[in-house]
Amino acid sequence: MTTTKDTQLTETEALRADLELTRRHLADTVQELTRQLNVPRRIKESATSAGHRAIQAASTAGGRAKDGARNLPTRAKQMPTAAREHPKAAAAVGSAVALGVGAAAWVVGRGR
Repeated sequence: MTTTKDTQLTETEALRADLELTRRHLADTVQELTRQLNVPRRIKESATSAGHRAIQAASTAGGRAKDGARNLPTRAKQMPTAAREHPKAAAAVGSAVALGVGAAAWVVGRGR
């Protein structure tokens, strides 16, 4: 009779472990669904990511422009004074423009 009790305890423990694993999986699923349904947060994450990419692209383009400017006429080398004095602000404006274009494309794409 002791083997039956041991077997029952083992099965009970296995069921409890399976139940705990299922609970964890369910909690992870609910958390992922909550993240996906949080539209304002997803928009903010997307905007932040787009801003970082735009800043990176602007800095890369700026480096290329400096390298290529040696061969351009003097007038083409001139940069607006405000952009020269405030490069971070110029990058932020470029990022905002890129974000606006991305948002407009997203809205148009959703309408289809």
